[in-house]
Amino acid sequence: MTARTGVLFALRDDPSLVVRAEELGYESAWAAEGQGMTAFGKLERWAVHTEEIGLATGIVNVYSRTPATLAAATATLDAHSDGRAILGLGVAHPGVVETFHGVPFERPLARMHEYVELVRRYLRGDADSFDGEFFTPERTSFWDAFEPVRKEVPIYNGALGPGNVRLTGQVADGWVPNLYPRPQFDEALEWLETGADRAGRAVADIDVAMYVLTAVHDDPDEARRAAAEHVAYYLRDVPGYYDRAAEQAGFSDDVAAVRAASTTEAGAQEISEAFLDLVAIVGTPDEARGRLAELREMGVDLPIVRAPGGVDRDWVARTLEVFAP
Repeated sequence: MTARTGVLFALRDDPSLVVRAEELGYESAWAAEGQGMTAFGKLERWAVHTEEIGLATGIVNVYSRTPATLAAATATLDAHSDGRAILGLGVAHPGVVETFHGVPFERPLARMHEYVELVRRYLRGDADSFDGEFFTPERTSFWDAFEPVRKEVPIYNGALGPGNVRLTGQVADGWVPNLYPRPQFDEALEWLETGADRAGRAVADIDVAMYVLTAVHDDPDEARRAAAEHVAYYLRDVPGYYDRAAEQAGFSDDVAAVRAASTTEAGAQEISEAFLDLVAIVGTPDEARGRLAELREMGVDLPIVRAPGGVDRDWVARTLEVFAP
């Protein structure tokens, strides 16, 4: 059986790379969403150029669209791709939700729970009204123009904290951790199982689809620089999430040094080899090629490889070739 592997193209929109990923046997292509192109817009474009590869939002947040809009966008993508849509959701963070969207970042876990339930109701075409904390639609059946290809689409949650990981086990089909230090992973799997038990589900039925930062280059120093700058950006610019996970894994000194640095580039110099080795696969192609097996043995069902932010197209193409299933 071919090993399951996905690829995150982050903010890049290049259908030729997605086509190459499909040719190489990648199971799914994930499109991130930031202050630019929408994930759904990119995925719709990729659907035209591909035939088999899964097309996943990775991730869209639960503040910038209503559940009805998310359901409609998901059903449309699913129809245009002949049933290949995957909905990756996340609560994001105040820097995106409040600063960019102008929406209060309030009760994120309760909001996620309600979104998952409502999106599923819309996709099924339930006729009943819904009295929620955030939304109270009179009906959740609005498919007058077309019939969705599938009444169920896989929903993944990009969770990091204990409560959100437990919620993932309770309501989602998959879990997408990002930059998660491996020493914390066993404990996080226990959180996932706790959530699954609450819903009477088997934790084995929840797909663990980890984003895997990879930095592959013939020059090991260049590989390390790119990976370290990527990690430093997340530690500096997304406070309260990735830094917390790093501190819990015993790397408080790294976090403090990165946060105290004058720039992201300077902060990257403060990241220890020990920490970088726990959150990324870094090195030459020969060194990196076999590292995904370690993650699978650890309990990752679907490694989703990604190149560091800001690298050129050739680097992304090299990443595809090195980690091809």
